[in-house]
Amino acid sequence: MTRPNALPDAGASRRLVARELQHAYRGGRQVLRGLDLTVEPGELVGLLGPNGSGKSTALALIGGLARLQAGAVTWHDADGVPHPVDSYGYRARMGMVFQSPSLDRALTARQNLTLAARMQGIPAKAAAERATALLAWADLADRADDAVKAYSGGMARRLEFARAIVHTPELLLLDEPTTGLDAQSFDRAWALVDNLRRAHGTSVLLATHRPEEAARCDRLVIIDDGRAVRVDTPERLVSEIADDLVVIEADAPDALAATIRERFGLAARVEAGASRVLVECARGHEVIVRLVEGLPAGRVDAISLRRPTLGDVFLKLTGAALDADLASREAA
Repeated sequence: MTRPNALPDAGASRRLVARELQHAYRGGRQVLRGLDLTVEPGELVGLLGPNGSGKSTALALIGGLARLQAGAVTWHDADGVPHPVDSYGYRARMGMVFQSPSLDRALTARQNLTLAARMQGIPAKAAAERATALLAWADLADRADDAVKAYSGGMARRLEFARAIVHTPELLLLDEPTTGLDAQSFDRAWALVDNLRRAHGTSVLLATHRPEEAARCDRLVIIDDGRAVRVDTPERLVSEIADDLVVIEADAPDALAATIRERFGLAARVEAGASRVLVECARGHEVIVRLVEGLPAGRVDAISLRRPTLGDVFLKLTGAALDADLASREAA
């Protein structure tokens, strides 16, 4: 990837601090219930949780897109002096990639970037230079003068990233930034983020429900029903689960999990919303042999072995799957 040389370094030396964030929508539904988080200079922090857990609301409050009802968001200088979220200087240091597309599809990529730069107060000549540099950075130079409506989803997403950093923000907010992207576009989008962090030391706050995306973070805030359940590195969170997971498909998973716990002394639990038992263990291949030989015939439909993921961490901490939104859990 080409470094956008026309951009000045962000020089990120400020710390984002959010304390006791609470937010309720009309009708009284509480979305955030005292959420705390910090983002250190140059750090990539992820909010990992299902749809409806409060991730997007937290980013909207931090980005100044929604009014704070309770709690505080501050931006701390290197000397520790805090600045409130509603100050212009604070907002000018941030960029954001929204979950829903927000480009002007009738304009070209170059026009979208130049307009964004001018709206940030960048002079016309510098705005044009910056647009050219960012188009190269996003690997869109050969399509710079095509209307965005002719772009693929992956191309449009890369352009959204470029627009978000047109003013070289110190903090980049990413709200489910890879929703709907295929594997190749996912990798290319994250290559842009990695390149940005290396080149400019940009801090990133990510909201995601994808375990493979969360695994890229320096730290994770596991969020469920508006609360931070755990905060730690992805590696430490996954290490708290056993080396292997034996996955068993069964018609009566609750009874089977109880049998495995009692008969084999293994940690077995039922995956929420599925006819599936998860068994945490070491030396999983040996455990599979024991289970197949020791369980009554007909109790197991299928059995397999895999490594644990951050999705398993979330399931263990909350009892719910990452792909189960809050509304469906409440209905159940």
